[in-house]
Amino acid sequence: MSKRPTSSYVIAISSVLLAALAAAQPIFFGYSDLVETLLWLLFALSWIWLGYVIPSVEIQGQSLKIVNPFRLATIGIGEITEIDTRFALKVSGKFGSISAWAAPAPGRLRHRSHATEDFRALGLKSGELVRPGDMPSTITGSIALQIKRMQNSSKNLPSVSQITPNYLGIALAVVPTLLLFAHYWS
Repeated sequence: MSKRPTSSYVIAISSVLLAALAAAQPIFFGYSDLVETLLWLLFALSWIWLGYVIPSVEIQGQSLKIVNPFRLATIGIGEITEIDTRFALKVSGKFGSISAWAAPAPGRLRHRSHATEDFRALGLKSGELVRPGDMPSTITGSIALQIKRMQNSSKNLPSVSQITPNYLGIALAVVPTLLLFAHYWS
């Protein structure tokens, strides 16, 4: 599974291209606002990068790796006691709970385009209700199903978790914000 959907990269690259056009604005309208324009562009691009490129979720071996803008988590599959897919993939256990920003649940109308494979994979009959986030054809449902299958197939799963700050994400949020504040307060 890819770390992020292609659309996230398209949005980020399109934002960079639009920012480049905005940075070229002073060539036509004067250099009086160049620093302010560049600071606002840096601020906007860093937050776009935080929201669309940095978040990821994937299963590596027998652990779930979640990268959110401000937290990194590597959680052993044996440590996970509860999986919720209502709003996003959210796993809980002794480590607390953490939501994966990269795996939001689909909208409520997603069930209209379900596939019969979804029901087969979940062992459901055609008339039974299922949340859109539980369907294996979605990011949340696919990862939740993989975790459940790993937990059911093996009892010797690692139960070690490590949750640390994402220093790159924190720097991407703090540095442009401080530069923008410094520009206006000086």
